[in-house]
Amino acid sequence: MNINYDLITLIMTSITGVMIAFVLLMSIYYLIYWSVSARKTEPVPHSDKLTKFAVLIAARNESKVISHILESLKKQTYPADSFEVYVIVEKESDPTVEIVKSFGYKYFVRDRLMDGRRTKGFALQECIDYFWRNEIQFDSYMIFDADNILEERYLEVMNDLRQTGVRVGLGFRNFTNANTNWLTIGSSVMFAYMNDVTSKGRSIVFHKATLMGTGYYVDDVIIKDAGGWIFTGMTEDIQLTSYCYYHDINMRYYPLVCFYDEQSPDFKTVHAQHVRWLAGYFQRRKFLKKAGVQHDYHSSGMLSFMNFEFNCGLIPFIIFNVVMSIGAIVDLVFASIGTFYVGPEHYGLLFGLAAFQFLLVYVSFALPAFITILRANDRINLTTKNKIIGVLTYIFFFYEFALAFIDGLLHPKKKTTWTRIKHTGEVTNKALKK
Repeated sequence: MNINYDLITLIMTSITGVMIAFVLLMSIYYLIYWSVSARKTEPVPHSDKLTKFAVLIAARNESKVISHILESLKKQTYPADSFEVYVIVEKESDPTVEIVKSFGYKYFVRDRLMDGRRTKGFALQECIDYFWRNEIQFDSYMIFDADNILEERYLEVMNDLRQTGVRVGLGFRNFTNANTNWLTIGSSVMFAYMNDVTSKGRSIVFHKATLMGTGYYVDDVIIKDAGGWIFTGMTEDIQLTSYCYYHDINMRYYPLVCFYDEQSPDFKTVHAQHVRWLAGYFQRRKFLKKAGVQHDYHSSGMLSFMNFEFNCGLIPFIIFNVVMSIGAIVDLVFASIGTFYVGPEHYGLLFGLAAFQFLLVYVSFALPAFITILRANDRINLTTKNKIIGVLTYIFFFYEFALAFIDGLLHPKKKTTWTRIKHTGEVTNKALKK
């Protein structure tokens, strides 16, 4: 077979070198994040000035787990008369309602449940609209899910953070059941990375943060500026984050206080989540230019760079992995063909290059996972065995997003179908058992 294997080797080696340079150049801000996020976080000063919080918990049919968060709210060190709890349900007969009543908290029953309005974003919109219609005043809204658990100082520390001028803030998203299996381990590593590298780095460099599902507060004035709670897609957290970037709203991630979340150990459920998350990520841009007040915290040039980084941050990493994976497969194919027709002695370099490319892809996941686990393990509390599993399997957990992306393209309805996550109330994190 007349194939110039030396030329192929030269081309593939050059592509590998170019891609390494490309990902290093285009991801320079991530290297900065890794650097600055290693700094010790200084505690925010305690403030005697109090925020009137509305704690909003979307909890459709969540009677199995709702007690955990309500108990943690009862234990808050923040004055009880400075926050009100509203649990949002879809019908009065939901067993969750009786549990809420037993804790002495309030509940809100939704009445606009037509098709297309079943997301958490619409639940929050209806409840906040109810406040405004009835002139119930709050300074800020705290957003949680029914399976969350708060550290005792969570509201107190969020108030201290807000009194420093931060309009949207959150703490460390921790996990009640990280040790269950490789999926919960992968979730804990991914969110710990988003917490302690991406969000912490953005807070230090840009005064921005990445909202991750729940656990955050947002000031009432921000929602009023937007014309209401407009973040009603499949991922209201990323939509609000996008809005805050575009309008240059002061945000901060604060790692010295935690809230806890239960992660699903079921592959089918996790896959459905990932399909929705990706759909929401790509839909977020329509929220950038919604009506709202421009805060002009940064210069126009810096604001443009911040939005570029937020919108394109993962693209260099994705391109790198796709090109390296395809390149490794191409190298293997040509090396195998050459070995079959000519002999193995001439094609060792192509086999070696393929192995090097696969190794680069694997290390690009395993190394961040390893460092993240070292940084955050005192909080996520993985066992030694599960630390190893987390490093070894992180690439497979992350590549599941590729399957979710393809699934979403082939089955568009999955991108807008909300499937209830079955919570068990399992709590294995040692930090919650102290």
